[in-house]
Amino acid sequence: MTRTLAGGIALLAALAAQGQQQAEYPPRMDGARVEVYKTIAGVKLNAYIFEPEGHRAADRRPAIVFFFGGGWRSGSPRQFEPHCRYLASRGMVAVSADYRVASRHGVKAVDCVRDAKSAVRWLRANAARLGI
Repeated sequence: MTRTLAGGIALLAALAAQGQQQAEYPPRMDGARVEVYKTIAGVKLNAYIFEPEGHRAADRRPAIVFFFGGGWRSGSPRQFEPHCRYLASRGMVAVSADYRVASRHGVKAVDCVRDAKSAVRWLRANAARLGI
């Protein structure tokens, strides 16, 4: 009985992981403005920007950027879509940033971190235009 239960749990975990990898890429998030923050090795990395209603560049709102989890192997910027929507409804500019991962792009963790740093640098460099 214990082996059957353990086998069933392992099978469910494998199916869940497979489903995550087959998710639409790059993702679409209704209501988000999408801008490419970096292109590397032919891969366009997107920033999914959620803004408060009526947001203007002159507003200079606080901003937050989210990076999805997945151990640098997999994952999707959609992980933090609900958080971004909520924070935008509360007056913040919320960004969910994409980055390269091992399962899709064959990169190492250091490359993922470089992409994350690039996203933050891009946000800072474009702060006035983005109203943050």
